[in-house]
Amino acid sequence: AAEASSDKTWELAALMEKGESLYNTNCAACHKPDGSGLPPAFPALKGSPIAKGDINKHLEIIIKGVSGSAMAAWGSQLNDLEIAAITTYERNAWGNNTGDTVQPADVKAAR
Repeated sequence: AAEASSDKTWELAALMEKGESLYNTNCAACHKPDGSGLPPAFPALKGSPIAKGDINKHLEIIIKGVSGSAMAAWGSQLNDLEIAAITTYERNAWGNNTGDTVQPADVKAAR
């Protein structure tokens, strides 16, 4: 519980490590381990305007899902740290290299 606290600030490397594991468990079946997706149902995250664009929009999609699409809402299944780590990973893996670190507090605010 303390690890998932929204008050802790995480380093990029720690978020990436945690995010990669969580992504592979929760997201890779649809978006593939290399982020290439299975379009059109499961868009690529590699080079994606969502993964490289506005962080709040990215969080909204993960937390609330996308109505009328196959993108599920993960907000009730994952805690703030888990969503922060996945989002950070998606924004920095596969050449996306935004340099963004999404913190649990950011997720808490987005909920």
